[in-house]
Amino acid sequence: MHINNVNEKTSLQSIVALSILCFIVTAVFVSIYSFSGVETYSVSGFFEWAVTSFKAVCTGDVEDKVLMWILFVIIPVGLYVCLLWSVISRNVALREFNSKLNLKSVDLLQDRINFNFNKSQYNFACGYGEVNNLEMVLKTMLVHTKYGTNIVLKQITLNFTVLNNKNFSLSNTPVAPMGLIYKILEYSRYMNNFSYKFDGAGVSEDYREKIENYLSQGDKTFIASSKENNMKWASILFFIAGLFMLFASKDFAIITFQDGYGYWIILMPFMLVIVSFIFDIILIINSINKNKFRGYNG
Repeated sequence: MHINNVNEKTSLQSIVALSILCFIVTAVFVSIYSFSGVETYSVSGFFEWAVTSFKAVCTGDVEDKVLMWILFVIIPVGLYVCLLWSVISRNVALREFNSKLNLKSVDLLQDRINFNFNKSQYNFACGYGEVNNLEMVLKTMLVHTKYGTNIVLKQITLNFTVLNNKNFSLSNTPVAPMGLIYKILEYSRYMNNFSYKFDGAGVSEDYREKIENYLSQGDKTFIASSKENNMKWASILFFIAGLFMLFASKDFAIITFQDGYGYWIILMPFMLVIVSFIFDIILIINSINKNKFRGYNG
């Protein structure tokens, strides 16, 4: 089993999510432009329309100025700025990570553990019996929804104590946390000591119960994470939005083929459908991985 050292700051999850949202916003603006009643469609015309709309919002030549500010300025600019900030923050975090000696990943193999560092000359391997202690820290956070406040798992940190009491730490932000947790619990049986604790927003009773059931009885049940549930809804929304855009923009795309840009308009709805399929594939893979870990191989 290979586990990368990817914490909250170096994870790509927020960048991917914001990129998808920015793509949706861009697609929506293109759709609005296609229904704006202009005589000729072109990429330059789209930007001229966007500038004109922005000026109209700024000068107040619209009926509902607050709503238009939210739709045309605050939401798109906010998303693009957040995306840019996420990319910059991740690059800064990666440079800081690589400037020091840090554990890059670990490979939990059948007979040994490989510790891989960002400077390969420090890589080493040891047997499970040489691991004095493994502490699993489950970092949680509060998520507020219309159904109430829930404690969700945000990050898993593994603190290894090996050989001559050398300490190494590794973090990961998995999409399906219970699958990774069960793998860690399985391999921890071969180590000298293992412990776990919750950090952050407090103890998640769902995860604590699943871990205790596995440690005491070997039972493996899975929790559908909020990320998985969001993926299911996102898959449905992307598929519907893609089909809607495909039918809504086909005439606009045919016209803009004359300028050589029509294929981009047709590409957008197909990209939405493809993203929907990607989410479905990820959910299927997670389901397959869960099935692999059902049952106890004591």
